[in-house]
Amino acid sequence: MSSNKDFTVAIVGGGIAGLVCAVGLARAGVEVDVFEAASKYEEIGAGIGIGANAMRSFEGMGILEEVKAHSQSMGTASRSFKFVRGTEPHDVIYDYPIDVDGKNGNMGAVFHRAAFLDVLSHLLPTNARSHFNKRCVSVYTDQEGRVRLRFTDDTVHEADVVIGADGIKSVVRTQVIGEDADRLVDTGTSAYRALIPVQRLHDANIRKEFLEDLLKPSPRGYIGLDKHIITYAIMNGTMLNISALTTDLAHSMVPAGPQASWVTWVQPATREDVLEAFKDFGPDVRAIFECIEKPTKWAMHGLYPPLESHVFSAKSEDGGAASRINVVLVGDAAHAMLSHLGAGASVGIEGAYVLTSLLAHPQTKHANLSDVLRAYNVVRVPRAAYVANGSKRAGDIYQGHGPSGPGDKGRRKDLDLQWEPIWNYDTREELSRAVKLLGDEGVFARE
Repeated sequence: MSSNKDFTVAIVGGGIAGLVCAVGLARAGVEVDVFEAASKYEEIGAGIGIGANAMRSFEGMGILEEVKAHSQSMGTASRSFKFVRGTEPHDVIYDYPIDVDGKNGNMGAVFHRAAFLDVLSHLLPTNARSHFNKRCVSVYTDQEGRVRLRFTDDTVHEADVVIGADGIKSVVRTQVIGEDADRLVDTGTSAYRALIPVQRLHDANIRKEFLEDLLKPSPRGYIGLDKHIITYAIMNGTMLNISALTTDLAHSMVPAGPQASWVTWVQPATREDVLEAFKDFGPDVRAIFECIEKPTKWAMHGLYPPLESHVFSAKSEDGGAASRINVVLVGDAAHAMLSHLGAGASVGIEGAYVLTSLLAHPQTKHANLSDVLRAYNVVRVPRAAYVANGSKRAGDIYQGHGPSGPGDKGRRKDLDLQWEPIWNYDTREELSRAVKLLGDEGVFARE
């Protein structure tokens, strides 16, 4: 397919947000290159939830049915979140139904991360060029106003727009905002993560009623003071994804500092580590931990406070200012957040849909790229910041530090309705607002 645009796009990072951008642009006939540091498209981690908001974005892109066709774990059943006291007695604190409007459909799904990335890579058209073993080290604007990417192998690639989709440790972000201005923090929360074969749970000495509830399709939260656990089944119900989180409030929201000082954020752990961290939880919950093998411990980082802008002008190689906006951040590079709402990936998909739809718009051309990216920024930044801050608030509630306090009644009040603004959000309306803004400003002719 030949390009129908007078500009080119380079995407740094082949994770979820990067690949969604690549699929959207390439299918619209925009010339796009994807640069991935690894030797193939791959994800680390275990389960991932994709919300109805992201599924509507896939629908807007015209790929929802293909995502469903490639997936073996897609579900359209009504989802709910059930929160139970982690300590004895394991009383239900809140049983939270997600009531998505019937005309939109409740299309939430859970995947194994690697499987979901494989779904996206299968949707890439052949005109999207993938380049592997390409680790970006610098981003700058040349004398003609194009963005130049330099890689560790000393190769250089030029494009008119660069999409930084290179994750929480984004090189593109630090290049355009400066390492000293980066918002990356250690949140003080650690997550023990593991996958447990469901058959192992059945074989273990776990109370029947508890196990039956644990393995229902909707996620379960077991909450305590400064700690909580989230579980849900993935891979067609054959594996239980578990994330057991603890927070050290004395060392929360500490700036991560320069990249050169970072240590590994993911460390091997043991079953005994998890049992010790949750020694005050009840026997039913601890029985789950007895089934864990080879957990990992993740130091949870995020961009807090959230960035005020996701679009930038890459400086010239000598440090001078560029004349136009030519870099945009998406996914964790733009809004890395705590995982407590399970919404980070979905918000990245939202942004990828709106961005690629604007770039592929019939009236978008090289001459108005800065205006188009600016309009994207106006509609997207508030949404991403809202979800990021909401994710932090959700963790505070789970761990007994919500606005209404640690009691069951207070937590129940704070939990009420926190998912509706996440799941019911319609990115198609957001896209319409951006197009209207461009029309109001005279960038686009009114449609």
